[in-house]
Amino acid sequence: MRVKAVLRDTEILQMEAGSKARVIAAAKKNIDRVVNLLSLLKVMGLSFGERCVMLDALKDSKIHVWLLNDAQQHLIYIGEKNELEEQGYHWQ
Repeated sequence: MRVKAVLRDTEILQMEAGSKARVIAAAKKNIDRVVNLLSLLKVMGLSFGERCVMLDALKDSKIHVWLLNDAQQHLIYIGEKNELEEQGYHWQ
């Protein structure tokens, strides 16, 4: 499985850390990409313990969240389709 770097830009990083707007912007920037969960949370301004904040921010969107584990890495796939080619757990 190819894990990609988490995409971010200065506009996202200037938003309030952990805000719904920043979470959604970071999710949309990384749509259809398998990325490291901890790295994505960091870009969103969240800690691992605050990962449910990400779900709360995305629950009313049409974004689907998939969790994967590969080589002892916690990975995440965020997409607009309700399917995933890799083996993963559909979180939302």
